[in-house]
Amino acid sequence: MGTRQRLLACALDELGRSGLQRFSLRAVGADAGLSAMAVYRHFSNKEGLLQAVGEEAFEAWRRRVESIKAPDVEKWLQKVARAYIEFALDEPAHFDACFVLKTQVERIYPADFRAGQSPVVSLTMKRIETAQRAGALREGDPLEIALFFWAQLHGLAMLHRSGRFSLNRSDFLALCKRCTELMMRGLRP
Repeated sequence: MGTRQRLLACALDELGRSGLQRFSLRAVGADAGLSAMAVYRHFSNKEGLLQAVGEEAFEAWRRRVESIKAPDVEKWLQKVARAYIEFALDEPAHFDACFVLKTQVERIYPADFRAGQSPVVSLTMKRIETAQRAGALREGDPLEIALFFWAQLHGLAMLHRSGRFSLNRSDFLALCKRCTELMMRGLRP
């Protein structure tokens, strides 16, 4: 692993440990075995490092979603839903860099999504449009349907992470599956 990649990995670890408020280049450098000045050879400032972390995190999320295979949109959306929740549980720093923190690479609704700047949302919209043409999903704006789906999952993930559920992992995943099934029922024609 090169120095830049090591710094990105250490930055994600530091975000997971300290959060954004206490995040520092000095701590990232120390974790990587480098001086604070050495970090500046790769990133001009904290914001530059956070932007690179955001790009890395979005790439990890994109790869995860693009690897999901399913014969129809309903099964695909169910798998994406599980992947989103598992991403929040298993990779909280990546998840935060994508969906919680301001890293200057986050997409802003609606313009960025309508412009195709989110590969995952674009893929989701295409799957929704295909299902709508086949009569498998109700009519409606594919972006708004994708947003509805994402918002429900994000809410569940954030409620769980903030300690609002007294469920173990498997029970929480089962709850998320049932909630996804409820969403799918509402999206059927």
